[in-house]
Amino acid sequence: MSDPCYKYLHFSTAIRKINKRYKLTEYKQVMVLEAVMSAHAEGATLSMLDLILMKEIASQATLHSITKILIDLKLIKTEVSSIDARRKYVSPTKLGFSWLNDCSDILALAAKK
Repeated sequence: MSDPCYKYLHFSTAIRKINKRYKLTEYKQVMVLEAVMSAHAEGATLSMLDLILMKEIASQATLHSITKILIDLKLIKTEVSSIDARRKYVSPTKLGFSWLNDCSDILALAAKK
């Protein structure tokens, strides 16, 4: 097996271990968390509606359920809009940033080997 293949397998295994440590049990949860992190990194505000309408990830009901799980896991949080109390915005928490740092550390380590 080639070296890049081995590196990928090692990286993939390490990421699964990190996700397990943060109690992320399915890939759709990771995709939603990545969407929240990406929006934050780009300086964009992400509303609950924006998140629930991400059809490329899952159905609205499934996305709503995943969002609730991520909030319960304290990886993301919601804040009510000061302009319109009917709108909620989603952002990462300290623990969410910790997950991202752990994942990026593994990526940096895999690139060095």
